[in-house]
Amino acid sequence: MINNNSDEIIRISIFVLMKEKPLFFVLIILTLLLFVLSLSVGKVSISFTEIFNVFSGLSDEMLHNLVLNFRLPKSLTALLVGISLPISGFLMQELFKNPLAEPSVLGITSMASLGVAIVIFLFSMIGLEEFLNNPWITIIASFLGAIVALSLVISLSFRVKSSASLVIIGFMIAGLAGALIGMMQYFAPSDKIKAYLVWGFGSLSGLSWEQLGIFGLFVLSGIIVSLFTLRGITALLLGEKYAQSLGINIKKIRFTILVSTALLTASATAFAGPISFIGLAVPHICRTLLRTGDMKVLYRWIFVSGIFFMLLFSILTEVFPFGTLPINIITALFGAPIVISILLNNKNEVR
Repeated sequence: MINNNSDEIIRISIFVLMKEKPLFFVLIILTLLLFVLSLSVGKVSISFTEIFNVFSGLSDEMLHNLVLNFRLPKSLTALLVGISLPISGFLMQELFKNPLAEPSVLGITSMASLGVAIVIFLFSMIGLEEFLNNPWITIIASFLGAIVALSLVISLSFRVKSSASLVIIGFMIAGLAGALIGMMQYFAPSDKIKAYLVWGFGSLSGLSWEQLGIFGLFVLSGIIVSLFTLRGITALLLGEKYAQSLGINIKKIRFTILVSTALLTASATAFAGPISFIGLAVPHICRTLLRTGDMKVLYRWIFVSGIFFMLLFSILTEVFPFGTLPINIITALFGAPIVISILLNNKNEVR
């Protein structure tokens, strides 16, 4: 049985590799074009020539400031979110062997939201409202909340035997966080509830270069850690007993996936808010289209596709005629139909 599954995965992987490279290069080119387009699109349209002049030092100060201090940071934020959440989703789906798993499945996103809720609601109650004007406060609070969730999950992962138990633990952590947020909202003034809801919509704008550097460092760390999981994930496709026969430490792989997911999800949520769809749908789309069990092929497609979609969504938030839409509205509008369509039309995914 194992040999048959192994032969099938190898056969499909070879076929995909033969077809994949030209399409992958096309995807890279389209992603680069979207990145440049994201610098051009906005309330003030900027031509490609003017963008070239900005990077050549030939533009006026206003255009230079608009591109380098507003649009470029937003595009780089989209790039980092497009890397972190889809890779997190990919790792979660492979760990739990469930295409509906996503970064929030461990309660990390909910605990990050709890951290922000504590700052917004409680700071106003204890007379520290002036600190809410500091963008670092919500970022630090969100990240600390995610780290608390990570610590709980990792400590409990050594005491449970199955990934299914981890899912239940994640749901309980999310439920507890949701209850605490609801309790604070019940007693909070309406303006603070609105401030929290606005944060919950997610945003790619407003990060400074210093914040982008820290965000990028966390994403890079999470990506490096995730690369050490690919061999173990490939072996796990053929079953845990087969993986163990190859010398794969199942608990170590699970721990490494949890650390990578936490780094990527926590940083994305802290710096951009709880952005939905992207972590669930992009891995699912790539897996369905490629139909391969080769984890390296899937990984690089998810890596680039995540950037592609986030840049596309970032552009779409700017072209709405009645003002800039929150990123979460765009991801939900496009994501839900795509996922439903894939689930209905592709029942025999290669896993």
